[in-house]
Amino acid sequence: MVTTKKHGIFALVLIFALVFAGCKNPAGGGTVDNSTVVPNIDNEVHSCFNLVNQFRTGNEAFYWNEDNTTKTNLVGTLGRLTLDEGLCKAAQIRANEIVTCWGHTRPNGTDCETVLTELSIPWRSTGENIAAGYSSGSQTFNQWKEDSENHDGQGHRRNMLGDFTKIGIAHAYSANSDYKHYWAMILTK
Repeated sequence: MVTTKKHGIFALVLIFALVFAGCKNPAGGGTVDNSTVVPNIDNEVHSCFNLVNQFRTGNEAFYWNEDNTTKTNLVGTLGRLTLDEGLCKAAQIRANEIVTCWGHTRPNGTDCETVLTELSIPWRSTGENIAAGYSSGSQTFNQWKEDSENHDGQGHRRNMLGDFTKIGIAHAYSANSDYKHYWAMILTK
């Protein structure tokens, strides 16, 4: 799934065929202390980060327009993103949350970007990509790249090619969950 928020306008695009069944642990029984969350910026996160930057600065930096016959070509126009530790922490919180509450709405019922406010991370525009099922950063990147999709199915791709300057990526693993591996990417400007 992907979401982008810019200047107060919220757009939610359902990209992937996971059925949202609601939160397994809905809010209402207290708050979660995210102050101790430490992002795990491991080799898989770095792999995904490097692939995003190669994508943004390479020859595949384009996406389909709504007519599905023409493309917006961004080759040579995008800069590299900076991997930001604060955004990685925000992404880790979100990856942990989507294990039990799949979607861009957080377990407490707020929109996904509220994690940035909680961590005092400033932003003018933000986007979130989430994914589940793969253990590696490269597989998850390819899931988000959406090469074989048309315009409606390229929301993750458009986020990765968006007018952002910073990125945070995180992975959560839960052995007893449906998909085991959960990923979150947060982009900001």
